[in-house]
Amino acid sequence: LTYFCTKQRDRVGLVTFDDDIVKRIPPSAKHLDVVLHELDRIDAGRRGSLVPPLFKATEFFKRRGILVAISDFYEEPQTVLDALKPLRYGGNDVIVFHILDPAEIDFPYDDATSFQDLETGRKMPVVPEKLREQYRQLVQEHIDALSKLCGENRIDYALFNTATPLDHALFQFLAMRQKLSRVR
Repeated sequence: LTYFCTKQRDRVGLVTFDDDIVKRIPPSAKHLDVVLHELDRIDAGRRGSLVPPLFKATEFFKRRGILVAISDFYEEPQTVLDALKPLRYGGNDVIVFHILDPAEIDFPYDDATSFQDLETGRKMPVVPEKLREQYRQLVQEHIDALSKLCGENRIDYALFNTATPLDHALFQFLAMRQKLSRVR
């Protein structure tokens, strides 16, 4: 998206965060290389939170624009909405890219094992056949709630499965967005 924007001579910037803002690259028509370099350097390591850093980021967006929030959104749907609302009510067009690995959606595991939370390091023993259906149902309810709340607040929502090639997923999203823009 950054590449497409710069080809249209639009300004691009980046804000990365965990529970606070980690890096900010202010919007500029000349920041493609800087943004791509920073995206390549991102390292998930600390537990993230949406509300404090996104609230703090509202001060960076004085001009209205298109803001894309990219995350696994492992927070309560209402908390996600509360984090995004100040950006939306500031006049920005907000887009949510909900990124999940196929294993996070389908829970394909068969053998009992321990899972480790990459952000906290906490380990949890799991017997997959006992939890699989409940897990899938909870994940689908979470996705449905996020999609519904975003839609009700005029925030575009797209679920991206990392098994789908990025160009295909982006093309589908942009085609859907263009179709919806004609309706709005």
